[in-house]
Amino acid sequence: MADSAVPDRDAMRSLAAALGDRANAMAAEGLVADVPALWEDAIARLPDEVSRARITLAYAWYQALHGEVEHGIRLAAGLRECPVTPVLGQIRVLVRGRARDEPEAVERAWRAVTGSGLPDWADLTDEAIELTAEWVVAESWTQSKELFDSRVEQMGSRAVDMALEEIELGAPRLSSLTAIHRAVLVLGGAAGYRALSDPQEAARVAAEAIAAGDWEALRACGAIERRAHGRAFLGGAHGVAADLMTGGDLEIGPAMAERIADLAAEAEPWERRRAVEDLAAIGDGPVAPLLALVTGIP
Repeated sequence: MADSAVPDRDAMRSLAAALGDRANAMAAEGLVADVPALWEDAIARLPDEVSRARITLAYAWYQALHGEVEHGIRLAAGLRECPVTPVLGQIRVLVRGRARDEPEAVERAWRAVTGSGLPDWADLTDEAIELTAEWVVAESWTQSKELFDSRVEQMGSRAVDMALEEIELGAPRLSSLTAIHRAVLVLGGAAGYRALSDPQEAARVAAEAIAAGDWEALRACGAIERRAHGRAFLGGAHGVAADLMTGGDLEIGPAMAERIADLAAEAEPWERRRAVEDLAAIGDGPVAPLLALVTGIP
């Protein structure tokens, strides 16, 4: 999801504030019926999709907070596939907040646009998001594990995964940390924190995943190796192997082969040996081209 193409976020914030002030003034003058036209005309004049999405979101908030909940939710639902990450995050905040006060109206409006009921994230509590955020930004892996064992694990993996997604939408700068914590969630606390303890242990957890034929666990190990330990070659090999074994359409073309060779040149010898051993343990099949490539790297 992209946010880098936003033309001018400050300008859009200023425009949204000005429209909100003008709408309030019109309402005070008894011109409530003219408020939608104010917003809609402004949106229609904007030159690009991203700007229109941002002001439509502001319009949705305005309507939802000024007695037009269903209209506001319908506007928000219409933005549910918007490519701008902060817009998606704010849609969820709006829907959750209004659903707590007017659940039937919110459900009705969302269904009118989407044809289906509210997504699971609509039931996510603020407490769950706050606890997960505390876990993600813990000062050490020791503190992180204590928090996971004592409170986070009890939330259930589905709730934690949804909360991680909310954090990614609201704070994209934390995406590397959320990826690591999602990997811990996949592996489970014991194996996940073992993998975080050091690169060699992460490699051993990956070998266990291969022996069990657990490709999601192998993918999680690859994420930890790359993001937590900086082992781009071994983590990448494990991630690519997991993708190949789960039937994706990934192909090892010339560009990828060159990238793997470059990473191998920077890797320590034990990483290269481990990659060959692990890929050989998986055996013939989808990973054969990757094994041949890695084996042939000097």
